[in-house]
Amino acid sequence: MKKLRIATILLSIIIAMGAASVFLSACGQVSSSAKVEVVYHLNYDDAGERKVEIPTGTTAVDWNAPRDGFKLKDWYTDADCKNVFDFSEKVTSNLNLYAAWTVYEGKVPVTFNYNYPGSRSPFTISVDKNGKIDESYAPTSDKVNRLGMDLGGWYKDKACTQKWDFASDTVDSATTLYAGYVAKNTIPRDANGKIIYDNVSVNVWLADNGKGQAIFSKLAEQFNKEYEGKIKVIATPALYDQNTYSVRLQSTPEKSVNEGTYYSVSDIYAMADIEYSLDDWYAGALQDSLYKGALTSVPMLASVPYVVYNKTLMQKYNGGELPSNYTELSALLKKAYEGEHSSNSNFKSIMTNTDWTYKEAPSSVAFLQNGAEYYTYDSETSMYGNRWNEQSVQNGALAALTNTYNLFGAGGECHGGVGDSSSYDDHTPINAVKAGNSLMCLVNYGCSNGLVKGYDNLGILPLSNLFTDNTDEAAARIPVHTFGLAFYKAGKVSHLQLAAGAVFADYCSKHSEAFTEEGWYPVRKSCTDTENFDAEYKDILEQVGDPANFYTYDGYTAGKKIVNSVCAEKYIVPMLSEKELNFAQRLAEMTTAIGFEINN
Repeated sequence: MKKLRIATILLSIIIAMGAASVFLSACGQVSSSAKVEVVYHLNYDDAGERKVEIPTGTTAVDWNAPRDGFKLKDWYTDADCKNVFDFSEKVTSNLNLYAAWTVYEGKVPVTFNYNYPGSRSPFTISVDKNGKIDESYAPTSDKVNRLGMDLGGWYKDKACTQKWDFASDTVDSATTLYAGYVAKNTIPRDANGKIIYDNVSVNVWLADNGKGQAIFSKLAEQFNKEYEGKIKVIATPALYDQNTYSVRLQSTPEKSVNEGTYYSVSDIYAMADIEYSLDDWYAGALQDSLYKGALTSVPMLASVPYVVYNKTLMQKYNGGELPSNYTELSALLKKAYEGEHSSNSNFKSIMTNTDWTYKEAPSSVAFLQNGAEYYTYDSETSMYGNRWNEQSVQNGALAALTNTYNLFGAGGECHGGVGDSSSYDDHTPINAVKAGNSLMCLVNYGCSNGLVKGYDNLGILPLSNLFTDNTDEAAARIPVHTFGLAFYKAGKVSHLQLAAGAVFADYCSKHSEAFTEEGWYPVRKSCTDTENFDAEYKDILEQVGDPANFYTYDGYTAGKKIVNSVCAEKYIVPMLSEKELNFAQRLAEMTTAIGFEINN
């Protein structure tokens, strides 16, 4: 599959506005100073890349890149090396090239696979065919650097049952060796290899934002009773000394901003002998807890946005039937406005707020449902990008922008509007629906559930399919905001304490149905049996949508900035107050801004 990265300013404007493929100066001529970037990806191990700027409209250099033991076969436009690049072509936009390599005649490749989730890229060398592998070329423990583990040797199979003998084994064809590990002796274990926990103290920081704090405190009390004499958890919103607090409850996108300061959960769980599978959680809600394929946060709870509507008005204008796509929704909203506005000048068909709650997740719902994510992660190349330079995706992004404005914009054809932007909850739009001043509103955040429960004239409608007329799988996506427990690289926390913290994190995840007590949705599959949901919010949580449709962006250090600061704050929220809008131009600006964040 061809791997595509963010379009440049040039390509953004071409696609969004349908302009000719030239970059014009004020005089209408091609700018002689225009540059494009050619990135040569060496495409092996940790080799990195080489970036070269060339004038737009010129040809790239066919670089004969060196590699010990290998010769360059050719340059390709995709990391799979299926589409060879023609160096006679003139380059008019940023270009990514990927090297393909072959071993010299009489040689065969040997790949050392580090063999654990989130590990560094495999390391490949070439050796004489039918010869032995020089053990000095094999990565050592310090190269692997896996938390709590020592390298136990290299094996012929991924399960590490057949050890490679460097003294006698020979290589007759392309070979992959897999790293095997043994636990370091920094953690006390019994005769059976089980970890010994003897009054191990674990500090847990509950980020001071009120998101599930009370529930985590209760779970800590419950956990301490069950593990009395073994592990004691001290859960607090106060961060007295960050070097003594490894386990931390945080907003997942916020944690991802500083991804490099957190351990891989995969490593922590392996060190603590805790088995898990990514299938334990709903895939869409899990994505922002992964960084480049490795689990870096234990998913716990989600805030799920939804639409709340006035049942009386819904009956009056649609016979109580609920819309199932954007066309039905927009027609209903127009009908309600026409019927109510003449007698109620304050009436808005649909409302939302524009505070943090809207900007962090729901502002992207139309883009997700129209198949135009702000950015994506390619696991094969370990690269972030987006697909807005594909015409079909660009069309989806344009539809998303248009639909969002039509629903909530000051000049939108659906006659919706926005409430205040001064709080975490959605009291202004919800109160408008309660009073009959709006048919419906977007409830952005779980904190607002308390404003909805107990009102018989309020109904709930999941976000799935409402912002698009597409019928594919993406159309059902519901953007959610997640929180989880992560392991900060605290300088004064021992491996034993990290392992004990993992036991607590696993315990909380397996009891995450407790968070429904405060209106949060658990994202672990085994905890979403609604029979276990707290009665106070049970009716709401049963109606907010299918958790299989929950969706988060891939974990990324620039992810929060792209979703919140760039797309929402800089473009989407301001456009809602504009009376007229050039959607193509706004989309071109967004494309450029997203590309800048990803490429820098």
